[in-house]
Amino acid sequence: MDLRKCIPLLGLWIAWSCASGYAQDLIWELGPTGTKASLRGLHAVDDQVVWVAGSQGTVLRSTDGGSSWSNGSPSEHSDLEFRSIYAWDDREACVASAGVPAVILKTLDGGKSWRRVFEHSSASAFWDALRFWDAEHGIAFSDPVDGKLLIVETADRGASWQRVAVEKLPAALPGEAGFAASNSAMCLGSHGGVWIGLGGAVGERSRILYRPAWGADWKLAACPLSSSPTQGVFSIAGDAQSKLVAVGGDYRLGISDAPKITAATSSDGGATWTAASRPPEAFRSAVVTVPRGGAWEQAWVAVGPSGSDWSLDGRQWETFSRAGFHALAGGASEVFACGADGRFAILRRH
Repeated sequence: MDLRKCIPLLGLWIAWSCASGYAQDLIWELGPTGTKASLRGLHAVDDQVVWVAGSQGTVLRSTDGGSSWSNGSPSEHSDLEFRSIYAWDDREACVASAGVPAVILKTLDGGKSWRRVFEHSSASAFWDALRFWDAEHGIAFSDPVDGKLLIVETADRGASWQRVAVEKLPAALPGEAGFAASNSAMCLGSHGGVWIGLGGAVGERSRILYRPAWGADWKLAACPLSSSPTQGVFSIAGDAQSKLVAVGGDYRLGISDAPKITAATSSDGGATWTAASRPPEAFRSAVVTVPRGGAWEQAWVAVGPSGSDWSLDGRQWETFSRAGFHALAGGASEVFACGADGRFAILRRH
């Protein structure tokens, strides 16, 4: 036997064994939020200040790591779904609506009052994600308007937004769009890098729209995850070593009939993607890197309605909980999750 051929397999086995052993020690510690809203927007400023957003115009804020919550919901928008949120601290935050009207709102007083900072009048506009590179520079993207994604950027802390010129963007495929499931269909990198996960097009592999840096051309990359009106790339995350991990699948399907490919990785800046060798067992709506330090190693967590998974490399995944969530966020050293019926939790190692 050629031992050189065994080394890669041995490496995969060790990675899976380590992830499997580690996953057995993980649990979600649930905490009350006082709402039954479906929560899909989640942002952790640090381990204490956490914001969530969701259905029925819900916006909640915690300053003690999720032990207690205050209501910061925009009173004039109780009919909207806020699935995208970003916060600077316990007072300043932006939210974006998934639906009509397609608005971006900002508060400077912890949610007591909100100002409309951007609105698009098209009935096709539907904000899928809103993120910031730093305190000043941010980006949001919507489903296609007139055949191309609607992408806006800000350079003044979200006070104003400008649309990315449509001539710089490639055309969307028929039916192609983003998924506003967790505010994580878009991942940001250094120097203006951005990756946007797509799906929705029938009979196609999903695609990822990306820009390597500010001023660079927008490009498209094929991803192994299948695409249809109910499946595609739902979430992308990156680590400090420039690895990217995408998760998704078909949100209608459970464990027994899930597609074979629910995760993929890239090590070349998103230009090419490889299917995970042992993917999550079903649809996953969010993935996040685990903050390194303390009780944690460098790793990844993915969640969806049917469970939660752990991976050390993005390729080998192990289910550690049947608790279902929609969204994830990493604080300074904690990992938070939120989901249906106002569910909120913190990842613990026991």
